Amino acid sequence: MRTPHTPQHAAPSSSPKRGRPSRRADIFASALRLFRERGFHATSINDIGEDAGVAGTAVYSHFETKQDLLAEAIQEGARRIRGGVSAAVEDDSLSPDVALEALVRAYVKVVLDNADMNACYVLEARSLREDVRDPLIRGERGLRTAWCDRLLAERPELSREQGQTMVQMAIFAVVALCVHRNRMDRDSLVELASSQVLGALRSPVRTQPVKGPAAGPTEGANTPCKKQ
Repeated sequence: MRTPHTPQHAAPSSSPKRGRPSRRADIFASALRLFRERGFHATSINDIGEDAGVAGTAVYSHFETKQDLLAEAIQEGARRIRGGVSAAVEDDSLSPDVALEALVRAYVKVVLDNADMNACYVLEARSLREDVRDPLIRGERGLRTAWCDRLLAERPELSREQGQTMVQMAIFAVVALCVHRNRMDRDSLVELASSQVLGALRSPVRTQPVKGPAAGPTEGANTPCKKQ
């Protein structure tokens, strides 16, 4: 089975700055949460610094620009997804049904475990520079191809177009859980999302629309009135 394309991340405009690791991590976490809650453009460097407990100018000791901070967040999310699903993608010893389930469960878990990063990608990818965004898009296409290959191995009756559409719908459903916060505990949410996605991918596909009974005449504007 073909392993999806692994994008090479474009180098930032300059070498990333490295301040104290713990403070950098705090800034990174605050930025992710604020980007998710307020949006990239509505979040200032001062907002990030205040949330992280540092002066706004201290953020520049770790990240040269807000754009670089966003790019690093989304790239890190992509790296974690690749790492989280790599074993399921590369293991050709599994039966088709087990392989599909392994990939779905691995993907759901890693995406929900990194919800802020993935929400940033969904909501703010348009704010990235093209040299950062384009490799991420190629990597995303490669992952969808891996899903589709697993699905068609289990369900050879599907066309490639059907498989691609079903996979896209499944991935969007999972990512939507990152955008909208959920009060379920993480393990329960992962189990629920995994089982629902698998159920949708394995559900029968109707080739023709279901025709209901022919509508009979109803009394209304087009029905002649009875004479009294």
